[in-house]
Amino acid sequence: MPPTAIKWLASIAFGLLIGQTTYSLLNPLLVIAFGLNGPAAGADVSGSVEKMQIAGAVVTLLVTIAAAAALVRIPNMRRLIGWGCTLLGVALLLTLPASLLLVDPSAHEAATAGTRAANDANTALFFWALIFGLPYIGGGLALTIVGIMLIRKNPGPAPIEPAPR
Repeated sequence: MPPTAIKWLASIAFGLLIGQTTYSLLNPLLVIAFGLNGPAAGADVSGSVEKMQIAGAVVTLLVTIAAAAALVRIPNMRRLIGWGCTLLGVALLLTLPASLLLVDPSAHEAATAGTRAANDANTALFFWALIFGLPYIGGGLALTIVGIMLIRKNPGPAPIEPAPR
């Protein structure tokens, strides 16, 4: 049984990392929800941007507190680290499809193939996938796999059996 202070510090650290990753997961969804990605986004939207940032901060804070509170209840330190890695890895993996919500699909259509603008857009998507996508996929998969291995190799406490009568 690890000391309580170390368990709390590990839970808070994982909670902060999971909360920050959740913000990058929810930010594209908040941009869409507050209407900041359409043609009207060029108008004066400073009020919407502030509301979106406040909503994102509140959600991040709630996820951070929930993750830390859930992780601190795990008695085995290796299982705590395993669950923290698994949650962080899943959040990293889900960040990639969420960020693709803001990509303009019409720039990559076959009808515009061969034009300079389409080639530039396809090149930008390719380098985005290399620079942004591969580290998120690699890190997310590594954290998820390591977390699952830590959870499986360190079983929880044995269930308490009732005393025989």
